[in-house]
Amino acid sequence: MLVKNVIGSSRFSAPRGYSSWLEYWEAMTGEKARYCGATYCYNTENLVGAHVQKAYSTDQHWYITPLCNSCNGRTDVFDVTTELVPVPSNL
Repeated sequence: MLVKNVIGSSRFSAPRGYSSWLEYWEAMTGEKARYCGATYCYNTENLVGAHVQKAYSTDQHWYITPLCNSCNGRTDVFDVTTELVPVPSNL
């Protein structure tokens, strides 16, 4: 899935009951985040629950997916292999 990072989303706290957006992603998918979701990035450290949007899409919703700190700072469009979890609409 081609995505782009949402700029300025760090001001939003994880939903109540979750200590981080990564924990939220793990709870919603039932998976443990073990690596960065960006294609060809094999980083397994400093993972975060990153806010992304689908690129080249009319879908303007925000999603969470695990990325390393470096990929979370990308400004280009890139491919991810990890599941996208919708951000709750009550933010």
